[in-house]
Amino acid sequence: MSNRTVGGYDGGDPILNVTLPNDFGEDLEVSGKLIGEEMYFDDGTGMLTMEKLYRDEDGKLAYGIISAIGHARERRAYRVEEGEDSCIVTNGSLSLEFNYDELFELLAVALESEKESTVSQVSEQVRRKLAVNE
Repeated sequence: MSNRTVGGYDGGDPILNVTLPNDFGEDLEVSGKLIGEEMYFDDGTGMLTMEKLYRDEDGKLAYGIISAIGHARERRAYRVEEGEDSCIVTNGSLSLEFNYDELFELLAVALESEKESTVSQVSEQVRRKLAVNE
């Protein structure tokens, strides 16, 4: 008998009760399994970014990202409910429904735009906002 693997983690991973902090809406309460996490440092900007992805018992995703430079930080949290043709993303104060085709097209345009322009505060902000969809 084989164990079903979800997101690279097996069924034996513990259910965690966590709160993802959110500076742009309500903090996000999650009861689920950690299915991914990443931390990276950008030498050019001095920004440290930490990301965590959870899948709750209902199959919804919860994503938290914290970016910090020095003492300044920005904390965001999102819940993502995947559908067949679209997904609903909630940040604690606003819910949006995204068609997958349009979402991937927007991401491609944003990435191309970032390549063509010089690095600026605006492109960095767009990159961080789109990071939830990568």
